[in-house]
Amino acid sequence: MVTKLERPNGLNVVAGLVVFAASLLLAGAVSAQETGDRLAAFKLFTKCEAINLRVGGLHPIAEDINLSRDSLVATAEGRLKDVGLYDPEADTYLFLNVNLTSEAFDLIMALKKHLYDEYSGERRPATTWATGATGTHGGTSDTILASIDGSMNKFLAEFQKVNQHACN
Repeated sequence: MVTKLERPNGLNVVAGLVVFAASLLLAGAVSAQETGDRLAAFKLFTKCEAINLRVGGLHPIAEDINLSRDSLVATAEGRLKDVGLYDPEADTYLFLNVNLTSEAFDLIMALKKHLYDEYSGERRPATTWATGATGTHGGTSDTILASIDGSMNKFLAEFQKVNQHACN
């Protein structure tokens, strides 16, 4: 017995292709959102455990604009303490570095988490999240400290969003 396969009419083929394409688009959107959420969690999730703060060295120009390591620490560490996220003994830390010239600055703020490398078997700090700012300082530390405060706002907002359930 031979069965003859009938060719579907053109409308059915087009409708099938439209449904297939729509399902791919929806699956792509869901997986893109899921991927974004997973990446954010990788970057910032700490189970709401407190973090340390480490500050890089300053160029001698810092003295000329009244910028000190203590003022950097006070600005960033104070914000972490205000929200209960500061622990000087924590392995995970927020790294703050300010590079200076006579007229400009470059600020780098990075969360460093200890990650395990399965190939070497070592656990080392690695940057998982970073932000920064570049600008002119006008001969004072005010713009730099304001930029640190703004970067802290960004960090804390993103950190609290990712760690929300763990922090409750």
